[in-house]
Amino acid sequence: MICLRYNLCTISFRHELVSFQELLRYALDTGFNGIELWGVHAKALLRQRGKELGGMLDEMFSYGLEINMLSDYIPLMGNIPMDVLLKEWQETVQAAKAFHTDKLRIFAGSLSSQSLDEKDWELCTERLNILCAVAEREGVYTVVETHPGTAADGLDSTLQLLRQTGHPALKLNLDFLHIWESGADPLAAYERLKPWMVNIHLKNVESRQWLEVFSPNNIYSPSGSRRGIVPLADGEMDCQTIMKRLILDPTRAPVSLEWFGAIPFQILKSELGWLKGLESDLKPEKVEVTG
Repeated sequence: MICLRYNLCTISFRHELVSFQELLRYALDTGFNGIELWGVHAKALLRQRGKELGGMLDEMFSYGLEINMLSDYIPLMGNIPMDVLLKEWQETVQAAKAFHTDKLRIFAGSLSSQSLDEKDWELCTERLNILCAVAEREGVYTVVETHPGTAADGLDSTLQLLRQTGHPALKLNLDFLHIWESGADPLAAYERLKPWMVNIHLKNVESRQWLEVFSPNNIYSPSGSRRGIVPLADGEMDCQTIMKRLILDPTRAPVSLEWFGAIPFQILKSELGWLKGLESDLKPEKVEVTG
């Protein structure tokens, strides 16, 4: 059985005083396979440590770690001129290249699918098509995430976005919690969306009543509420059943662990241990051959 690849999201440490080198050492010591680098962190590193970056990455690669994906945001919709959007996008694509990753995650706008009219859908998919073409020339996939308040906020809307855009370099980051939040069956959505999937996000919540804790205005704020954020095994979404499906699927995408609560060092180590324990439990039993 091929083991799943697990990535550490640096966004989990957005309010921690910790260096990139410390996170790399932690990821290595804990047993992660790679890093999902938050765009804020990537751009800060390029500004502050640009001359040293090559050596830092070479050391990381020598230990078998990789930058799996750069996760950023782009003003896809609205009144921003296309030339301004393209300039920002090109800079973001170059940031992804600087960290040797071929996956650049964004959100599909900042409006829910239900609020989009036909012209909005055309604008969204046309712009995505242009962004995909620009990134593809640099060997980078454009990855949209299933997320509330965007055009990819449910199974049907995500399929519409992917198919209507129709660019081969447009890929998907499936956030299981958010697709579950939409009312879709997570595993049914997984099967439908799998052809586009290049990454998976995992997190959980105590119950549906606390899902608003993950709204951007709250979760990015140092003083925001963390009520309802719980480990994977303790939430209302059935992560164990999801993981059993992923573990037994040899063609699954890598998994990034997102933790937005307190004490991320302790919690993420525990989460990774729980996930690897599930893998171990599902391995075929060894059969002794006797002569």
